Amino acid sequence: MKQHANQRHSLLALTLLAAMASAGAASAQVPAKVESKHEAIEKADIAAAQAQAARQDAASAQTAARAAADTRDQGAISARGAVAAQITAEQAKSSAIDAQTAARQAVRASEAARSAQAAAVSGSNPTGAAIQAQAAMSEARTANAIATDATSVAQAAAAATAEANQLPATVVAPPSDGRNVNFVALDVDADGTLTRSEARAFTPLSANFIAVDVNADGVLSASEIAGWRR
Repeated sequence: MKQHANQRHSLLALTLLAAMASAGAASAQVPAKVESKHEAIEKADIAAAQAQAARQDAASAQTAARAAADTRDQGAISARGAVAAQITAEQAKSSAIDAQTAARQAVRASEAARSAQAAAVSGSNPTGAAIQAQAAMSEARTANAIATDATSVAQAAAAATAEANQLPATVVAPPSDGRNVNFVALDVDADGTLTRSEARAFTPLSANFIAVDVNADGVLSASEIAGWRR
């Protein structure tokens, strides 16, 4: 009889331990769920901010593209300038379209993040929803970066269009210090051409970029620089 009593005590103790363990696990899940909900809200807010920034960039790119088109339509002082202005205005337009596309992607990602936030707050799997919100936030951030880059290109192209309109019919001779162009050193990516960014490292060349770019393709070749230096 004493043995049966001990068994009952043992079973009771095991039952109590199991109940305590279950309660402990449940109580541990509560903070984790709350944390996931807060995380989803935070990521959704960041995604919304990224989308807003992307929209602003796209609007700026559109403004630059319109400015480039207006400048081109004013007419260039030379045929070479007209060709260059047409090319750069098209570059501005293309980049503005890229910025708009990226902005739309950012908005869609932001909406996905908000949906994940709602699921985290009211659903049964806030942890999974928080992961979805994180992914959507990353997508919105990437799209915003693309929109920013495209806007920078559009604005640079608009500025180049204004320069092109003033391009003379003949190539302007370089100043005396312009004859010391180190093409290899300036060609950072070693692709055989110099971009505007690369040319900025040598002021005389950068100042005459449009004039040296005889075929108006937006980059300088070694032969174009050689022709300018003669």
